[in-house]
Amino acid sequence: MSTPQTFSNCNDLTRLPYFEMNADGKPVLALEDAPPIVDFHTHLGSSFYLSRPIDLFRRTDAVDHCFRHDELPIDLSLYSGVNLRNTRRNGTFSDHAHTIFTNKGANATYTIPNIIEEMDRMGVEKSVVLAIDLPGGSNNSLHQAKYLQGNPRLIPFCAINVNARRWEEELEQCLAMGARGLKVHPYAQFLPPNHPKMMQLYKRWSRTGLPILFHTANNGLEPSLLRKLSDMELYEEPLKKFTEIPFILGHAGMLFYETAVEYAKAHGNTCLEIGGQPPQNIQRMIDTLGNDKILFGTDWPFYPIILPLAKVLVATDKDRESRDLILSGNAFRLIRQYNLCGNAPLAQAV
Repeated sequence: MSTPQTFSNCNDLTRLPYFEMNADGKPVLALEDAPPIVDFHTHLGSSFYLSRPIDLFRRTDAVDHCFRHDELPIDLSLYSGVNLRNTRRNGTFSDHAHTIFTNKGANATYTIPNIIEEMDRMGVEKSVVLAIDLPGGSNNSLHQAKYLQGNPRLIPFCAINVNARRWEEELEQCLAMGARGLKVHPYAQFLPPNHPKMMQLYKRWSRTGLPILFHTANNGLEPSLLRKLSDMELYEEPLKKFTEIPFILGHAGMLFYETAVEYAKAHGNTCLEIGGQPPQNIQRMIDTLGNDKILFGTDWPFYPIILPLAKVLVATDKDRESRDLILSGNAFRLIRQYNLCGNAPLAQAV
């Protein structure tokens, strides 16, 4: 019997044999032999320009994901960003615009208690939290690091504005507050990943021995003026030049995943985070690259955890080794190798 590809919403994904609904009417992972999952791509609520910082310790009744979990139809064969573009593009723009003016609305639901609750339902043991900062208009890296200090399940990655006069001091402050990696997002920083200022940042960051996660490529959700900043060919220069830095290609190149696979295959310091990739693409990645350089990610809260998780489970339905490595083993290897849990005892990181 073939696996269904279309679903009425994320709750409908419980038709798959991997999930069930709990007593509260929420989907839960129902695999008894599932490994402890690591999500290598999440975000918390952010504030920009006129908006006040968000209370990240606040619990709310529900999470207003950009991909509304109980409203939007799903096609598993599509990259998730394309599915979102086709069903709720204007609403996504509205969600982002509100973060400039207010700390209320959907953005206020992207908090620590809320992500932990969803992680618990979906069998996720740890998540990497990627800060997003805009030049001259936010302080999310430091704000989030403050809230995440001492949290054994959430691993903070910072963002650095290289146009700031004292960006190196900001970097040091982020590290002192517990940042265990760097997020580079060309749209947010208004610079391509191979810009000389960004190359200077990588040179400084290389002293830390910690990983960099790139946002890669585009899927049509983005404003057209920003898309060129993240074209896949712009990433190879830093991959080649800074061989001592472990690089993670976030979204695995989106619609240009074949180029991302080529880079990961050619460069020993590079692996893929596959959030949103459909099952057929994940299978091709495994066939071409192998299964030891692929990391699971969700891009929460843009998407509920169940959506990208379902894609991996479908792709690896008859490949338990790849499933365990992608969902867990590869990530825990990086956590141990680069001490991504900081001062947490090693027993908490395995």
